[in-house]
Amino acid sequence: MAEAISYVKVAEAISRVVMDSGLPLLRVSYDPAGDVLYIHFTEEPVKADDSEFTEDDVVVRYRGDEIVGVTILNASRRKPA
Repeated sequence: MAEAISYVKVAEAISRVVMDSGLPLLRVSYDPAGDVLYIHFTEEPVKADDSEFTEDDVVVRYRGDEIVGVTILNASRRKPA
């Protein structure tokens, strides 16, 4: 039961962020072996045609002028804002 409550708290936090952002869709997956968090802003996977690597190990992926996803490297080592 404690594990289920933990999942519910995470889901509630994510739902608040998504609803407040106005994004129509958000898909998230995590690769524990690579410690990489993938966030997609499209219903189906979209191949990006450009990307930008930020200085804090985040890759922002674009299709034209639209941001289609964000990849966060070293995800488990990040501290909440």
